[in-house]
Amino acid sequence: MATGGSGAVSGSGVGGSVGGAVGTSGGTSVGGSVGSAGGGNTDPCAGVSCGTGQTCSNGSCMCTSGSLCTDGCFDFQNDQNHCGNCTTKCAADGACVSGACVTPMCKPDTEQRSGKITTYNLATSMVACHYPTSTLPQYYGAMNEYDWNNSGVCGACVEITNSQNQKKLVVQITDECPFKGNEQWCKPGSHHIDLNAAAYNNLGANNNPSVNWKFVPCTTTGNIKFYFDKAVQQYYLAVTPMNARNLVAKMEVQVMGAWKALTHTNYNTYELTTGAGVGALTFRLTDIYNHVITDTVNMSADKVVDGSKQFAACP
Repeated sequence: MATGGSGAVSGSGVGGSVGGAVGTSGGTSVGGSVGSAGGGNTDPCAGVSCGTGQTCSNGSCMCTSGSLCTDGCFDFQNDQNHCGNCTTKCAADGACVSGACVTPMCKPDTEQRSGKITTYNLATSMVACHYPTSTLPQYYGAMNEYDWNNSGVCGACVEITNSQNQKKLVVQITDECPFKGNEQWCKPGSHHIDLNAAAYNNLGANNNPSVNWKFVPCTTTGNIKFYFDKAVQQYYLAVTPMNARNLVAKMEVQVMGAWKALTHTNYNTYELTTGAGVGALTFRLTDIYNHVITDTVNMSADKVVDGSKQFAACP
């Protein structure tokens, strides 16, 4: 019994000690350490290589902005080659606007209007289309109040044909001939245009001749310009596009990453009464043929600022 007891003690002491040490070292200390390193500290993005504009999250590449496609990250709202999804590509002369393709359609004006022309001299430093007089082109005119359409034709060009000698000239509409005070000429249905002296003389006009005229694209050079009203500030925006090849139909400004439509006033400013901030402003302009351009310029009160874009020409 003593021997058996001794064996029992020996087995208990040696076996328990060794077994306990191994169990503690391998199960608790060593096993816990390995489990911690293998589970919580393993980086799932280790060895994952992402493309430009992407970052790895939980082992997968994600876009820092825009949506992920096989060929990169893209803004589905504005990207011409990934419009609305990864595969929709807009026409070469089109644009992606709010996730949908916009395709230009050039429709030349064929309607001939018959009226009269007179000549006038400027009396103010700002014409009715909200252009400083110092910026006016060589040949310009004031459209009768009714065809002027609450400044809707500001910046448009018209081709005038003098019925006396068939001479033609393209002039830009920059001003209004109001009915009040000009009842003889600028009455409803008159289709009258009041021209600056240079345009009137170029047409070989004499005694206010009858003319025919139609709207045509402007033969402008250079890019679109932006005149900022003298009252602009952080909380009020009023801007007038100038020197556009085609008549502007819509203008928007980007605020906090979203496009906001500007209101076209009857004195030819595009306004946002809540403002768009200060400094560099990004505008999106659409012409009457659905050409779309995006341009960024610095806001400057009572200044004409040069842009970097121009509408495509129509055939």
